[in-house]
Amino acid sequence: MPVGLPKVRFLSLDDNEEIECNGLYQRRILILGSEINSENANIISGALIYFSLADFSREFKLLINSPGGSVIDGIAISDTMDTLLTPVETMAVGVAASMACFILNRGTSRIAFPHARVMMHQPSSSLSEVEMEDTVVEMQAIERIRDYIIDGYRITTLKSRKEIMDTLEKDVFMSAIEAKEYRLVDHIVGENGFEFP
Repeated sequence: MPVGLPKVRFLSLDDNEEIECNGLYQRRILILGSEINSENANIISGALIYFSLADFSREFKLLINSPGGSVIDGIAISDTMDTLLTPVETMAVGVAASMACFILNRGTSRIAFPHARVMMHQPSSSLSEVEMEDTVVEMQAIERIRDYIIDGYRITTLKSRKEIMDTLEKDVFMSAIEAKEYRLVDHIVGENGFEFP
């Protein structure tokens, strides 16, 4: 059995030509299933924009199983979600670590599968690659990004800035139940009859 996203054939509206497309996209299900980088950030953002232009009333489901990755690319996904009229339900189906945790937290409805793991920590940058005169500018940029992330968590978790900062200081791994208690997710699949559609 091949690994990957299911493909379905359908007729294009323009010229009745049969084309192959990701079957999950047609159902508004997107998967962030690898390290966040510019390629998958562009694919997810592009799919969100394209399908929301077609019909902004139908909700997206963004399934997350990612170790995190590029902060800037993760913010691109988060900003895209924030600017759409279309609701984006986020779901931790495996691990949602680092920037993937932040994306999970930005969903209009946030769900975890029962054995999902969530990990929070602060954004980082490789300053060793930056010239000395650029270090101050880079540090200021990191501080602004850190503030943006803290504010994003504060809005949804209703925790104080200090509580969020204390959590971000270390790698904090949480079970689905702990993530719900922290208010990173709203529901756990299977809990109180809540089911994955």
